[in-house]
Amino acid sequence: MALETANYINDLTITNPTASDPKSQGDDHIRMLKTVLKECFAGFTGAVIVTAADTGTAAAHVLNPVTALLAYTTGLLLLYRPVNAGTGALTVNVSSLGAKPVKTLLGADPTAGDIVANQPLLLMYDGTNFVIIAGSETLLRTGNQTLTGNLTLSGNQIVSGSLDVGGALSGASMNSKANKSGENYAGAHDFSSAVLSVATPISAAHAVSKMYADGLVFSAVLPGQSVTTTGQTILSDGSTAFWGDAGSVGSDLYLYNNF
Repeated sequence: MALETANYINDLTITNPTASDPKSQGDDHIRMLKTVLKECFAGFTGAVIVTAADTGTAAAHVLNPVTALLAYTTGLLLLYRPVNAGTGALTVNVSSLGAKPVKTLLGADPTAGDIVANQPLLLMYDGTNFVIIAGSETLLRTGNQTLTGNLTLSGNQIVSGSLDVGGALSGASMNSKANKSGENYAGAHDFSSAVLSVATPISAAHAVSKMYADGLVFSAVLPGQSVTTTGQTILSDGSTAFWGDAGSVGSDLYLYNNF
């Protein structure tokens, strides 16, 4: 039958060559298999991936694959399960070729807990170090986390649970304190369960605000604005807040404070 062509593993036909194919095509099949191997593992200058049982310690992993590794080459992948949980800085030694440092993606030494015992760990050799590209504890953490430094988030954030500033036991939670300045609010806002703390007017000659009036818990509820009160100012006689003409603010407060 006609000689097959292939560039990748999936292109190969398992049943070829058939018994009826001429022996003269044997070299063609060999060249085709070489092409497939080179295309599927393009760029690798040595072993592609090595796996073995770890027989080392928490700080020094030791791998001895059944087929010994001939040399460390850039791009080499190691896939294995560490026997011990990580305690900090780490090296790995394959086929007694020499211990090489293990680093994080940022080039730092692993920290305690980064390496999980008996969980798959994938490393890649960059020519100097083996870099953790999968299997780090930082990719598996689900409990309480601590971030150091500034954090910038882009896009919508979905938070389940309360946001807490300083810790529930040691600081003020976000839903109990917020300092805002220069904000413009539109639409309905529910402050029914909030405690409002407002500044005292500078002097008796200043009209009070609605928040100040509510903050002092006046005995009479301030009536809503209507057509007749539009443009008027909130005033107070010390126990009741009411709407009044802006022009009478000074005289009303003067009378209240002096007579």
